[in-house]
Amino acid sequence: MRGYAPVNQRLAGLAAAVIALLLAVAVAPAATVRVQECPRAVVLDFDVAPREVYQRDECRCLLDLEKPLKTEADIRGWWFFSQNVYTNENIGNIAADVISDQLREDGVFEIYSRENLKYYLADKRDILRAKFKNLDDKKVREAVRMLDPVEIGRELGVDYVVLGRICTSEMRHSRAFGYFNSTMSFSVVVVDVRTGCPWFQAPYGGSKGRHSQLTALEEYAQLVSQDIMRLRATGVHPNPRIQQREP
Repeated sequence: MRGYAPVNQRLAGLAAAVIALLLAVAVAPAATVRVQECPRAVVLDFDVAPREVYQRDECRCLLDLEKPLKTEADIRGWWFFSQNVYTNENIGNIAADVISDQLREDGVFEIYSRENLKYYLADKRDILRAKFKNLDDKKVREAVRMLDPVEIGRELGVDYVVLGRICTSEMRHSRAFGYFNSTMSFSVVVVDVRTGCPWFQAPYGGSKGRHSQLTALEEYAQLVSQDIMRLRATGVHPNPRIQQREP
């Protein structure tokens, strides 16, 4: 029996080496898949459409007008249908922050820091001010917003750029009954930096009872994240016949 001891030790050592090799082969592809499944992305500030307002002329005819979105409170309707309407001019930045956080939490993308993005855009503004000294701050901000998002993505070294546009965003409070809700509609587009073409796009919107604009956006962000994860897992895009997706 003593003669078999060295043989058993050799077999045990060989078995341990084989198991270690198999584990290394099995773990290496898994690590590669995890890296490939988490591409880098940056979420840019969402564009905001002008706000639609309704006025009547001297003949009491209803006029459909537009004005830039501002942080303000307005009154709409009369009697039992009268509402206080609240808007926020920073809703584009808020939407980008909320969706960026949700995509990071769900592991959909490795998100480029929104704080670092602010420094990057600030450098762009400084370059424009130095080159075009006749531009005021408003025109400089508008010029930066018109930069090619694909070029921004390439300079930041990301794989995707997440864009969006806020079409409507209001919090409405009934002056007669005290009920409040947030109504919004927006679209999200994810652009592939390598091809410069949209990889994902979908509209979202609806009315969320007893929600502020922030809490409504947090629920929509979950739906955006789920749709992108479903596209990556199955290759199925959201139904284009659905005009607006609502959680």
